[in-house]
Amino acid sequence: MSSPVPAAPADALRRAEHALAIPPARLLAAVLAATATLGSAFALAAVSAYLVTRAWTMPPVLDLTVAVVMVRALGVSRGVFRWLERMLTHDVALRGVVSLRTSLFTSLAARTDDALTRLRRGELLARLGDDAQELGDHVIKAIVPAIVAAVMLVVVLATFAPLSWPATAAMALALLLATVAAPLFAHRAAALTEQAVLTTRSAVTAQSLEILDDATALRVDGRLDAALDRLDGAQAAHDAAIDRAARPAALAAAAVPASMVLAVLGSLLAAGTAWTAGDLSAGQIGILLLLPLSSFEAATALPAAATQHARSRAAAERLDAVAGEPEADPAPPVPAERPQRASLQARALTAGWSAGSPRVAGLDLDLPPGTRLAVVGPSGSGKSTLLATLAGLLAPLGGEVRTDAASLREAVTMFAEDGHVFATTLRENLRVVRGDLGDGTVLAALAAVGLEDWVRTLPRGLDTVLGPDGTTVSGGERRRLLLARAVLRRGPVLLLDEPTEHLDTALGDALLGALLRRGDESLVPSSSTVVVVTHREEAIPAGTPVLRLLPDARTALEETR
Repeated sequence: MSSPVPAAPADALRRAEHALAIPPARLLAAVLAATATLGSAFALAAVSAYLVTRAWTMPPVLDLTVAVVMVRALGVSRGVFRWLERMLTHDVALRGVVSLRTSLFTSLAARTDDALTRLRRGELLARLGDDAQELGDHVIKAIVPAIVAAVMLVVVLATFAPLSWPATAAMALALLLATVAAPLFAHRAAALTEQAVLTTRSAVTAQSLEILDDATALRVDGRLDAALDRLDGAQAAHDAAIDRAARPAALAAAAVPASMVLAVLGSLLAAGTAWTAGDLSAGQIGILLLLPLSSFEAATALPAAATQHARSRAAAERLDAVAGEPEADPAPPVPAERPQRASLQARALTAGWSAGSPRVAGLDLDLPPGTRLAVVGPSGSGKSTLLATLAGLLAPLGGEVRTDAASLREAVTMFAEDGHVFATTLRENLRVVRGDLGDGTVLAALAAVGLEDWVRTLPRGLDTVLGPDGTTVSGGERRRLLLARAVLRRGPVLLLDEPTEHLDTALGDALLGALLRRGDESLVPSSSTVVVVTHREEAIPAGTPVLRLLPDARTALEETR
């Protein structure tokens, strides 16, 4: 359940990290591989510096043998450890994203308010897709680099300390600037701009999907140009936000090269002093001179890690707003027997998206089990809004909707006209409503909605993979596929939004008649209550109750003749 008090950002990120369910052993393996990668690079630089300067003194060749072998071994090991690091970190991140999305969908299914319904489809997809991926990147770009940088800081200082304390002090100061100051600046810059950047990105995504989904209707209504102008404005705002984010990030990135200059200058002074005093050998002097340039590889990733931390925290806040806060001690779910029959009543119902502009006002409905009802009205009159309110997906502005079942959402199932077609097999697209369906039941439902011949043309039948959001099916096939889901659901109350749109007239009218004709069980049981939104008034069977939505949120209940 959602908490009335907004959660602190740190709490949201902590909950998201918990939802990633990262096994400590896998994370430790990824950190060790990343540390070994940078450790190999650092050791390679040290041994190479020693080898070059020691060779300059022309010692016996055998004195250089160990250093030569180490250079070769470290060069090979760096590549091996890098491959291992990439495999382990991405394995941890991808497993975490799967766990996070599973937790998110579980939380979404448990929500009983209308917060999700009030989100535009593009915004919800952006949160479940992009924001969940941000938290996967949090592992790769923030958690692992931060731990590795801390380990490498100790390794670098431990390497310099036996050679020269002045050089060690200069290196410590430089690393402090690179590993603390630069990330703080980067995090501050990202925190100031991230919310605006991702908010504008969600606006672009939502507006783009709205245009793609309703392009034909927008063009017919003469609203397409205005929608494209809004998209241009949203894109311009997004570009401006990105530009604002880039400037402070560049300043933070400049702090690392500046710290490298400080380290090199300190090492030069220390090496000159040691050479003059004769305290160090040529090989040791070479290490002091050349190793600082290879000591900051871990630190260079920290500004990006800090930026990713800010992005992840913002993403966690948005996901928290969608999923809601979990209960402190949630009770284990108790499987409830699904009702077979249910009534549906509306009393003085006012429905709409805002109190200032209700679509339906003062509606009274009494739908006992087995009722058939058609809902008609001009576009924009609130038919879909009414269905969402009757289904419990949108909270009433006034009045109430009730049922004699245990809960409204147990009894009522709504199939929207823009229901999603998943990028999976035809069989799984139908089993999404009931996981126990056999192939015979699925094929019977497809035949009932007129898709029997279409299934025969598919290369792999029920195993054919459909494209994302139905891109491999026509508009009519998509509507019938969604109708087949409703047929298979066999719920006590079914609300269908334009189920026969985009079908040829004869087939569409036949399906509409089968849905609304009392006693016809070819699609749904006679005990089920069916409410259908349609524009085809002439196809509504005689004697069917019709709810007509009128201007100014008025309604009229009549009967077809």
